[in-house]
Amino acid sequence: MIVANLQRPSEEQMKMFMEFPDDAPIKMVNLLKFKIKAEYADGRSTDLSGREAYAIYAQEVQEHLKKVGAKLTFLGFATSQSTEN
Repeated sequence: MIVANLQRPSEEQMKMFMEFPDDAPIKMVNLLKFKIKAEYADGRSTDLSGREAYAIYAQEVQEHLKKVGAKLTFLGFATSQSTEN
């Protein structure tokens, strides 16, 4: 299996994004994996789990989305379990 964690779009992807009609909706999917305990770049101490820390961030982001007419339409959580044959 090849896994690519790409945080930068290609030139072709950026071109498509910039040419996308301003009045057409954009739909996004974020697949996230959380750390058991949150870690902050500034080294601050916390008792929050990664999921709890992300929930604080997500709440703030939703307020910004509202300001530009965007909305979060679905939020869900999935778990995976290893299966041994």
